Amino acid sequence: MIRVIAILFLFSGATSLLYQVAWMRMLSLFFGSDLYAAAITLSVFMGGLSLGSWLAGLLGDRLRRPLLAYGALEILIGCYALAFPSLLNGLSDAYGQVYRAHFETAPWIYHGFRIAVASVTLLLPTLLMGATLPLIVRQIARSEGELGARVGHFYAVNTLGALLGTLGTGFWLLPWLGTSGSVRLALLVNLAIGSSAAIVAYRLGEIPRPGSAPAERSPASGPVPLRLRRTALVVVALSGFAALALEVVWTRVLVQSFSGTVYAFSIMLSCFLFGIFYGSRWAAAVVDRRPDLAGLLARLQLWLAAAVAALSVAIYVAPALFGSLVWGLTGLSGGAFGPASVVAQFAVASLLIVGPTILLGATFPVAVKLYTRDIEHRASGTGSVYSANTAGSVAGALAGGFALLPLLGTRSSLVAISTIHLAAGLLVLWVASRRVGEGSAGPALAARLAPLAVAGAAVAAWWLPPQTVINYNMQSTSRPEVVYHGEGVTHRVDIVRNDQGNTIMMINGNIEADTSLTQRRHFVLKGHLPLLLHREPRQVAVIGLGLGITLAATARNPAPERIRLVELSPQMVEAHRTIEDVTGSILDNPKIDLRIDDGRNFLAMSEESFDMITADPVHPRITGVGYLYTREYYQSIRARMNPGAVVTQWMPMYRISPESFDVAFRTFVEVFPNASFWYVRGHGLFVASDGPFVIGWPTLAERFAHPAVSRDLASIGIDSPEELLGHLLMDAEAIRAYL
Repeated sequence: MIRVIAILFLFSGATSLLYQVAWMRMLSLFFGSDLYAAAITLSVFMGGLSLGSWLAGLLGDRLRRPLLAYGALEILIGCYALAFPSLLNGLSDAYGQVYRAHFETAPWIYHGFRIAVASVTLLLPTLLMGATLPLIVRQIARSEGELGARVGHFYAVNTLGALLGTLGTGFWLLPWLGTSGSVRLALLVNLAIGSSAAIVAYRLGEIPRPGSAPAERSPASGPVPLRLRRTALVVVALSGFAALALEVVWTRVLVQSFSGTVYAFSIMLSCFLFGIFYGSRWAAAVVDRRPDLAGLLARLQLWLAAAVAALSVAIYVAPALFGSLVWGLTGLSGGAFGPASVVAQFAVASLLIVGPTILLGATFPVAVKLYTRDIEHRASGTGSVYSANTAGSVAGALAGGFALLPLLGTRSSLVAISTIHLAAGLLVLWVASRRVGEGSAGPALAARLAPLAVAGAAVAAWWLPPQTVINYNMQSTSRPEVVYHGEGVTHRVDIVRNDQGNTIMMINGNIEADTSLTQRRHFVLKGHLPLLLHREPRQVAVIGLGLGITLAATARNPAPERIRLVELSPQMVEAHRTIEDVTGSILDNPKIDLRIDDGRNFLAMSEESFDMITADPVHPRITGVGYLYTREYYQSIRARMNPGAVVTQWMPMYRISPESFDVAFRTFVEVFPNASFWYVRGHGLFVASDGPFVIGWPTLAERFAHPAVSRDLASIGIDSPEELLGHLLMDAEAIRAYL
């Protein structure tokens, strides 16, 4: 029966991960993608897991059929998942009212409401998820001599399920079934898990009452002092803090190295989970035989300190290594860039992540074995350790994103995290305050080497020059001059000038804009074209600042009276103060009204309306950007358009499959049937109007003749209204025929 329970717990881990991905997506669509949204949802999610494990530990030791309770929880989780979208949609009107009333005047009320929404929707299911492990341990561990092995084995099994869920969800289920279809599949799996658990629980019968059978003790075990047990709880909380802070920093490093493609996070998380799985599996095989658990816990933390310290130097070569692997594998595969990129991401992520996470995975079963008072308190011991670890993870995720990265940058953040592990390991050794017998050489050696490694990493972080990451090893072909570097909560922004004198803007290492003619052509056209087509474009919205070329072209046009600029990243605004030669101090233009907000959130929630909206997303291959090519996003744009308004959106014509391009094209036209498609050297522009799409030639020619307009368009090789119309590739009728 142990094997059957393990299989059930494997699928439980897979469905939990699938729900996490689906709910995070739904909440991201609901909240937007500003710097606080992800932190709020992740904190509530992890907080629910922590609270659930603590409550299950508190109550679990009294249950005589814990597996039956576990099955009921799995069924409840699945049923709740089915109701989640309706519950979230029911809060949308209230959220819009709070946004409009308090976003600018009382942001603390606005963010407080978002915390309340996340709590209402996420706390119950995550509480149920967090309760599962203590109940499973209560069922399957019957003697002290097998407690560590059973905890480690089932923790590993559940993590393996999460790993399979990560890969299956990211690479197969979401592309094939979509979010709602994937959730329905997970619901069926949850119902099967719950029903099977109930059948197995019936066959196993009740657990004997405490004291009705003699307790078995492991030959290696002995009474653990209360002070040392509490120290184990503190250390596992510090380990959780450091682990999630490390995941945040890793994500930033690997997103920069991998260009933030849609699979980057799934690849990083799968490598992270594999390390946790393997480490807990290793610990399960040895923990019950170790006489000195305090020494083992100290060694794990000290070697973690050394491993994370080494990472602060290793990440310096990660982008170049990734670039070399990508192009090498692309050549070997006959030009299959996509598969080569995925394989290279797995290779580099594994090199950076798996080693430290093996040590992290081994920490949990060791801490449970050390902390649990006796076998009768196995559920409460497991629940307390899991709760402390998860609570530390919440704090670590917040600290990593809001403090470490903005204040210290990536390399120094890794040094700080390694210092936490070092302090945790030394704390265990100090509290134990005795030699650890046969294993004493291990902690002694680790206690000497770990501080040296951390100190060496600190020196290296200070000594190594700043690194400007340009993806796919492109930095090896030029020596860019760094104009600006900023580490924000959600983005790293770099602006450089290359050998040809072009200014290049990068977000998380991915080139998003530059001042070359190839790029300037569509930036300038994007600003002027919709203004030439609209009869009276007075109120204008520009979503996304970028290098400001589109914004500057829009502002130079005499037609707009007010331009609402919506930009997500404060670092982007800060960076513009260093490139005034590119845009002519455009942010000081009195026409421009700047708002730091997620553009998608602003369009969905505000009540402002416009005569022209310019939406400028980045390439859809970048993770998270797919939201900006959805029907829901286009509908929110349409809701902000005045009668007769014009909308323009950039569409890449490079590094995108025909199938993906057609999906985006079809989605846009479903919402904006009065559409046209314009082409300019590798870039496309969707241009649509609220009413029938008509080009008023006399008005267009008159506006084209304005000196500021004609000068801008001449700078990109368009010298007449006829040449401008030569870029019209398809009108509405041609689009319908194409699709």
